[in-house]
Amino acid sequence: MPDFKSEVTKQLHDLNLSPARELQVVEEISQHLEDYYDQAISRGATEQEAHQGALLELKQIKVSENALKSAVGRKAHEPLVSGKQSGRNLLTDLGQDLRYGIRVLLKNPGFTVAAVVALALGIGANSVIFTVVNAVLLRPLPFKDPQQLVMVWENAAHLGFPKDTPPPGTFLDWQQQNTVFAGMAATAHKSFNVLGVGEPERVDGRKVSANLFDLLGVKPVLGRTFSADEDKPGTHVALLSEGLWKRRYGSDQSIIGRAINLSGEMYTVIGVLPRTVELPSGETWHDQLWVPMAFSSEEAANRDSHYLEVIARLKSNGSLQQAQAEMDTIAARLAKQYPEHNARRGVVVVPMHEQIVGDIKPALLVLLGAVGFVLLIACANVANLLLARAAVRQKEIALRLALGANRSRLTRQFLVESILLALIGGTVGLGLAFAGLNVIKSYIPNNVSQSAGIGIDLPVLLFTAGIAILTGVLFGLVPAFQASHCNVNDTLKESGRDAAAGARGHRIRNALVVAEVAVSFTLLIGAGLLINSFMHLRNLDPGFRADHLLTMRVPLSYVKYPDREKRTAFFDELMRRVRALPGIESAAVGNNLPLTYDGDSILISVEGQPDPPTDQHPDVIFRVAGPNYFTTMGISLVAGRDFNDQDNPRASTVVIISEKTARYYWPGENAIGKRVRTSNDGPWCEVVGVVKDVRQNDFVKDTKMEMYMPYAQVGDFPPNALVVRTRIDPLSLSSTVRKEVWAIDKDQPVSDIRSMDEIVSEAVARQRFSMLLLGIFAGLALILAAVGIYGVMSYTVLQRTREIGIRMALGGQRSDMLKMTIWHSLKLVLMGLTLGLAAAFVLTRVMTTLLFGISATDPLTYVAISFMLLAVAVLASYIPALRATKVDPMVALRYE
Repeated sequence: MPDFKSEVTKQLHDLNLSPARELQVVEEISQHLEDYYDQAISRGATEQEAHQGALLELKQIKVSENALKSAVGRKAHEPLVSGKQSGRNLLTDLGQDLRYGIRVLLKNPGFTVAAVVALALGIGANSVIFTVVNAVLLRPLPFKDPQQLVMVWENAAHLGFPKDTPPPGTFLDWQQQNTVFAGMAATAHKSFNVLGVGEPERVDGRKVSANLFDLLGVKPVLGRTFSADEDKPGTHVALLSEGLWKRRYGSDQSIIGRAINLSGEMYTVIGVLPRTVELPSGETWHDQLWVPMAFSSEEAANRDSHYLEVIARLKSNGSLQQAQAEMDTIAARLAKQYPEHNARRGVVVVPMHEQIVGDIKPALLVLLGAVGFVLLIACANVANLLLARAAVRQKEIALRLALGANRSRLTRQFLVESILLALIGGTVGLGLAFAGLNVIKSYIPNNVSQSAGIGIDLPVLLFTAGIAILTGVLFGLVPAFQASHCNVNDTLKESGRDAAAGARGHRIRNALVVAEVAVSFTLLIGAGLLINSFMHLRNLDPGFRADHLLTMRVPLSYVKYPDREKRTAFFDELMRRVRALPGIESAAVGNNLPLTYDGDSILISVEGQPDPPTDQHPDVIFRVAGPNYFTTMGISLVAGRDFNDQDNPRASTVVIISEKTARYYWPGENAIGKRVRTSNDGPWCEVVGVVKDVRQNDFVKDTKMEMYMPYAQVGDFPPNALVVRTRIDPLSLSSTVRKEVWAIDKDQPVSDIRSMDEIVSEAVARQRFSMLLLGIFAGLALILAAVGIYGVMSYTVLQRTREIGIRMALGGQRSDMLKMTIWHSLKLVLMGLTLGLAAAFVLTRVMTTLLFGISATDPLTYVAISFMLLAVAVLASYIPALRATKVDPMVALRYE
């Protein structure tokens, strides 16, 4: 491009302008000629033609010495540059503004980097959380017409189960009597020992009604799904997940029709389902295999065993309210027909998407609001930067106005610059989102459905672009308006002070700092509450010692181990081998270790006490355990004894109960020697021990009543877990223990090998996820707010340099200057704290369901966060204040 600046300088040579004034005029007119040159090139002109046209344009610009000298007296609409103006359209103007904006940003790298970093952090954080929200909350389920799918539960709130699993008898009644659903299907968790190819493997799966996949609209990637005539006892067909098919069978197309060994029985594979099939589950369960439900006649009549999960599809003209009303009618009918089993048991119908999302929704919405606040703080910081930069550019802007520039055009140009800055920040933020998402995914709880589909996709890209543009307008509008509406007369005076340094500019910057502090305080309060809540949670006593505890699942096949004697022999031999291993302190077996399963509760009868009505009978969590179980688990024995090898089928039946059970049935009495039984025709069992309450189902909720029986005396609930207390790192012994299992039975799968610390950690994963992310975002907000305070105070000190010099020349002390500057900062922070306190009291109410052990108005958290924010504010304002005390009065008095 030709050097237009030298051409313009020649034109202005005879005007005898001051060097500063001449430099401004040269810059403005040269920019005009460069824009003219670029337009000509874009229209197809050669470089020579474009250059000549620009020189003609320069000749048409009439600049006179009197015009420049009288600029102070001119009104803003009177141009200093006159002449023929080239025709321009909106796109051309935008192109010029864009090119000019890029040049401006490149000429100010420090400002550009600071603004881009702030925006990248704010936009990147929003992109990360929106990616999670999009995958978990917004993305439709991968089923046909997912809005018609619902889950149907029994409502046994009086027993503490507002969404209880129904028994087969109740489900079949629902299925036959309803008219509002197009279809209804049941599922039940079932794991399988997959044998015959490679190492034995334990695989999670389900038994399902034959119509389930037709109801969901799921098409297999290979083969077919179940037919109605296969949903009966004796049918051995199976469906594999796409993942299991690829991993274990090498994507072999001939798998259809092949027989595979599942827990000692041969099943024919009839189809492979896509990996998108993810049914709701209250546990960490990843289905890989499905078989027909196939109720026997005894199972179909069962109204006591609550273990089914029911999925239904509304008819095209049906609604959730209609479904709920009809199911309420059916529930009332069943309560009259089967009062012993169905009394006071209602029905609750829940949209399937809501069920799958579960209790992670409040946490995600809180986090989405939090990152929105972070973005607002970033916007406030960048707006302050733009206001400060606009103050520096006031004479340039005033000269352009005097030369004939339109105020709306200048406003648009500043907006283009800010939007360009936001788009650059959004691009960098998207890169941060890619990196941050990998970290975030590692903290998302395993049982959050659809978490596997979390990733940057088109909706996320559109969201990022949209929020970047909106952000650019948000933080650019006020500075653009301020800059383009300056007082031309005052600004063009050699001694004029920039308009943005006036009262209005200071008020805006101060207001932005107050807003930053208020928003930061609200976020910090939220994070403080969650951190405090999480600390309360981690300090809870789970009822056992989780340290140095190795766990694994060893479920025996009923085909290979059909009776209690064979199962007992297997576990007795396993205990003998494992206890002899070096590094092992103790070992035991049990079924369903704490925090791994939330089922198996029973009703018990107590000798000498009348049974309450069925609908008022409290549930008792039931577990079986082997000798040394409580010692190995670190569960304290309160009274009586532990199970031992003499508790076998030949001895009298015994039980161990929890403290809560003892208090409930024998308040103020000694429970040892009392007798209970699990059914009307079952044997009476003597209470031989009382142990500490254990958090079996949920780490957060209150403990329930519990009862344990020795596995050698129970036939229907065989052990499925091995627990080992070690003297060294428990996971380092996992392969050694597994080899001992295979030494007894080479086809016995060993799965779910974890330390008990991992299980406890996973039980509080959702609380940790919320605490960690909100803490990160609150910390980010605090840093941005501190930077904002520092920036405003630095600019304030710069603007008050002359005032400070006068004060010091008149005898002011440096300590007075320090106090004055810090006090100005503290006033803004205190105003922000006041607003933030009011906002926190209101907004933290939505976090009530996320808190444990503290209230949303916990005074300790509020006081601690207030002092922390004040300390950060003082630190952020101290450096600029210290700089003010070092001002040389003689230099300051000459400062303009």
